[in-house]
Amino acid sequence: MPATQKIREFEWRDQDYKFLSALLHEKTGIMLAEKKKEMMYGRLVRRLRLLKLNSFRDYCTYLQGPSGEKELGFALNSITTNTTSFFREKHHFDFLRKEILPPIRREIDCNPRHHVRVWSAGCSSGQEPYSIAMVMRDILGPRGTNSRILATDLDSAIIDTARAGRYDEKICREACLKDAGHTSGGQMEIRSELKNMVSFKQLNLLHDWPMTGKFDVIFCRNVMIYFDQETQDNLVRRFAGRLKAGGFLFVGHSESLLSVADIFTNIGKTTYRLSS
Repeated sequence: MPATQKIREFEWRDQDYKFLSALLHEKTGIMLAEKKKEMMYGRLVRRLRLLKLNSFRDYCTYLQGPSGEKELGFALNSITTNTTSFFREKHHFDFLRKEILPPIRREIDCNPRHHVRVWSAGCSSGQEPYSIAMVMRDILGPRGTNSRILATDLDSAIIDTARAGRYDEKICREACLKDAGHTSGGQMEIRSELKNMVSFKQLNLLHDWPMTGKFDVIFCRNVMIYFDQETQDNLVRRFAGRLKAGGFLFVGHSESLLSVADIFTNIGKTTYRLSS
């Protein structure tokens, strides 16, 4: 056996990797370079063990069967990194608190029926939309109860986790959360007042979007890094069509909208406003 050849628990052929990366790109838009081959193996072996499959060839066959669509969600969750935290990339929440919401608060004071709509696209385990809800509650006050946050993610399992709103007590205390109550097992749960502001839905960003109406703000952070440039540009243009005039789009720290500068104006660190 060549010294460079690794002993593996499961056979891992080039054609298996090519099939899996092509399937992910077709279904989700995610691009995985050849250098991600070892990472994919390491993160999917647990799926093969759980499904009691004998090889990646069998796993590829399984993904083409009746349970394939559901399994693809588990595969995606294993491969992508659902790294998130409360008030991650704090400058976005500071901008929301200081620049976006105060004028809306004044509108609500004049017209209690006025409301704000925010979309957390790629909400992962829920810390982002709950952080948005805390800021909205603080700035808009009781009159902002008509305001709503839509939180979507491709992975239905992570949506269930987000909807439950239960997090490790240490994480909640480190974030200085005042909006989480004690539960059993060392966890804390987001208060119902905030949960009621968020609607969690499973959604593939590359498919049709069933929601109606437009948003004041869209958060889509650290999602587009997995897409090729064409897919990113198409997605951003679709976001533009779902924003109100002068609406705002927040993206991740390694993402840029330079290629669609005709649509959005950069007004701060990874903060964009729909051009008039």
